[in-house]
Amino acid sequence: MILIQEMNILKKLLKKYSLFFSESFSNFGTVGAIAPSSNSLAKAVVNPMGKRTKAPIAVLEVGPGTGAFTSQILRELQQGDTLDIYELNPKFYQYLKKYIDQESILAKKLSCKLYNADIRHLNKSKKYDFIISGLPLNNFDFKTVDEILSVLMSQLTPNGIFTYFEYCLTNEFKGHFLKSVERERMLMVGLTVKTFIQKYQFHSTKVWLNLPPAIVHYCKKTL
Repeated sequence: MILIQEMNILKKLLKKYSLFFSESFSNFGTVGAIAPSSNSLAKAVVNPMGKRTKAPIAVLEVGPGTGAFTSQILRELQQGDTLDIYELNPKFYQYLKKYIDQESILAKKLSCKLYNADIRHLNKSKKYDFIISGLPLNNFDFKTVDEILSVLMSQLTPNGIFTYFEYCLTNEFKGHFLKSVERERMLMVGLTVKTFIQKYQFHSTKVWLNLPPAIVHYCKKTL
């Protein structure tokens, strides 16, 4: 029995990593990572949820990929909580649909919905206490980045927290090897993100145990 369970876990891991590297190679512009996020990064990104109140909360996850953050989010959720997940990549969506921890969702009596859709098209009437993003903002054009960040901040409750990450020194490193048009795109994205951080960030932390190392940004609405 134990051997069967271990074999099932191994098969799930092989499927996860195979899918991740396949999509990363063929769709790097939208996947934006060279390796799945580490447990250390997942814990740092989800950390604000540890300070939640006992009242039910609403959580939004954007761009979960193969679910590195999703698993950590589910550990923090309690009975009565809701989790909405938006994944645009159809293969990642199908993977999550099959492998997301349904036992935990049922045991905790959670409301969990998975959407194969662009986050800019989400239901604007719903507000969230925590929003967690795994989107590779540095791979988009600056107008898309501005739209996404504006939508996510507008969906936060007054005391809600938005968390996202980016890889350390990625822009500085890539900038030496890019053509002028792509360098200009990254510069505009950098300015857009810098303006956003200056307005909304209240804390940040670096996670060295990740490939590559990352910085996590914690943001909330200004009073």
